Amino acid sequence: MLGVLLKITALVIAVQYGVRFLSWLFRRQQRVYYLSSMRQFKMVFWSLLSCWLGGSMLSLLIRDQTDTPLEKGIAIGLGSVLFLFSLPTLLVHLQYWRYERENALELEKETNTALLLQPGGKFLLQPGHIREITLTQPPSRRFFWSSYQYLTLSLTDGRQVKITSLLIELPQLLALWPQVPLKTRTKWACFL
Repeated sequence: MLGVLLKITALVIAVQYGVRFLSWLFRRQQRVYYLSSMRQFKMVFWSLLSCWLGGSMLSLLIRDQTDTPLEKGIAIGLGSVLFLFSLPTLLVHLQYWRYERENALELEKETNTALLLQPGGKFLLQPGHIREITLTQPPSRRFFWSSYQYLTLSLTDGRQVKITSLLIELPQLLALWPQVPLKTRTKWACFL
């Protein structure tokens, strides 16, 4: 049972690296960013794989097989750990997806501006209109959910705008405004 799961996992991992290589090979510099399926796939892949493996191992409880108690104990323990590690990522991903699904961001590197289009309105983000930027990130880069971060832009008129790492790579956006004060805040899992 575990041997079959490991073979399937190895195949899925090889396919994932192949897709990443092809996306890197045909990547070009964008100007307009919106939720793309490739970016979502890259961010949530390991969590989905972990959830699937954990769920498969936990399903041993339901089946009536001839596995030894030791095999069942290992599968249940490992399955629980994998499933519990993937759960925060899936929850954060769902929340970011719901927040960013109708948003678009257009970058103008020549003028250091960005145009954020949301269902609630348009925001022209210029260095003079941003009072402060707060980067919220997890304390460690070792977790599945460590790539989920978000920026909170405090505008001079008192409004706040959030941009998540699901929409754009945040260092690329921060490079537009190097002179704007940046604060960093840490959270265990970066829920909005």
